[in-house]
Amino acid sequence: MKVLVINQCSTNKGDRAVLFFVLRELARNGVDQVTVSASNPEYWEDKPDFPERGVRVIPWGWDTSRKKGVGFLGKVIHRVQKVILKRRIHFPLVRNALIADKRPWYLRFLVNKQFAEAVKDADIVLSTGGHHVTTMFVPDAVTPQIFDMAAALLYDKPLVLWSQSIGPFSFQSPKSRLMVQKILSGACRIFIRDEASAEQIKNLGISLEHVSKTRESVFGLCNIVKPRIRPSERAEVMGIAVYVHTHANQLKEHENHRRYFASLIDHAIEAGYKVRFFPMELQGTDRPCIEAVINNVVQKENCEIVEGFPGTSDHINAVAQCKMFVGHKTHSQIFSLVTATPLLAIAYHKKSEDFMAQFGLEKYCIADAQLSTEKLIQLFDEVNNNLDSINQKEQEIGSKTCMQVKEDFARMIEQVHVEK
Repeated sequence: MKVLVINQCSTNKGDRAVLFFVLRELARNGVDQVTVSASNPEYWEDKPDFPERGVRVIPWGWDTSRKKGVGFLGKVIHRVQKVILKRRIHFPLVRNALIADKRPWYLRFLVNKQFAEAVKDADIVLSTGGHHVTTMFVPDAVTPQIFDMAAALLYDKPLVLWSQSIGPFSFQSPKSRLMVQKILSGACRIFIRDEASAEQIKNLGISLEHVSKTRESVFGLCNIVKPRIRPSERAEVMGIAVYVHTHANQLKEHENHRRYFASLIDHAIEAGYKVRFFPMELQGTDRPCIEAVINNVVQKENCEIVEGFPGTSDHINAVAQCKMFVGHKTHSQIFSLVTATPLLAIAYHKKSEDFMAQFGLEKYCIADAQLSTEKLIQLFDEVNNNLDSINQKEQEIGSKTCMQVKEDFARMIEQVHVEK
């Protein structure tokens, strides 16, 4: 069976971890012909964490990849292509075609050639797990991920949305709403990783008949952590990963977050911790925010930024060395839970609250809207006083969750293979 994995974001360490799981499980279930459509294929040149058998990496169908070291002019050209050509011309044309249920003759001029050939050659198209179907990050969901899903359906290929968070939605354009409805109803299988997603699908008038619950993909990587050490036996290190988004950077509240984090770090240092920041973006988009937080810390010499870790295994095992972790970015929270590292989770979306509830640790999670210095310090103290008991719960539930997501993936491959 030939599988095309789409929607992979090469520079996001969470997305890289999801792909690590997907490739391992495809190989484990006998799929040996895999093509990955990634945002920036050049970031996979060394192919860390890839299985031994060949995996081909191609651009997104939307193909907005920005090459390394292109200079100022190259960045300007890239911006023009992305905003004017892709968003204002190509995307609306594909949207209209999907709504009309008709593949236009000019589709081949809108979609990356390598992507189109891979779609036509694939037996199934698998959207890698994550948070792709939403208007939360980009108005009207005018994104490469939605574009590529629509293209796969226009080529009449079975589309599977694996381990997804769906929504929330707030549409300005009725056509964009119709497009998302077409994608969700046209997918042959949808696997959701949190409770809120089912309600979001129902609110769009989509039947849940082809929707199944599963777990977050990266929970299936618990066996790569070696050796497992109780938090009380680990070094006095608090790991931290911050969430950065372009729209959030414009909000006054985002400035407050930096001060809240700095106050928490000051408190952790007073408690005897060193603080280790884990960037989650290979292109460094979260680096300015990290540096801004450190600039507000009193004892800056007790903070360090962990560099590198393009490979998932190394990154996860580095998290496993922390005594506790403060996670704002979603997959930093998942990495902490996978490694049974006591976690203080900050939720910018309900999915984080749901993940913590799955482990019975919801009392150690706080929503963005409730964030304050006092609340963060209170939660830090509670986590710090219950390190080993939290660790034990994470290990017990993590082991069961790991088995479940692997079984769900295997069942998905079997069902799609039979239907094909």
